[in-house]
Amino acid sequence: MVYKPMDESVYKRYIKAVGWSLEKGSIDWKLTNENGQFVCTIKISHGKKSDKGVVAHSVKKTEQEFKKRGWSWPPKKK
Repeated sequence: MVYKPMDESVYKRYIKAVGWSLEKGSIDWKLTNENGQFVCTIKISHGKKSDKGVVAHSVKKTEQEFKKRGWSWPPKKK
């Protein structure tokens, strides 16, 4: 499957739906689960003329973490 970069606001909405959060690290962002435990690092790209967005590799890592737990990506509304 081909992964595409995702808008930061959409990505944050998806992870907030399952109780996860993003915390700013020294360079990248840290994805933490509902218990505050570290899940993986997330890269958010930004530039002068482009919007902020989560890079495709980070979207793939997040989907893999969801599948480990038996959840669908992107999460559906309850």
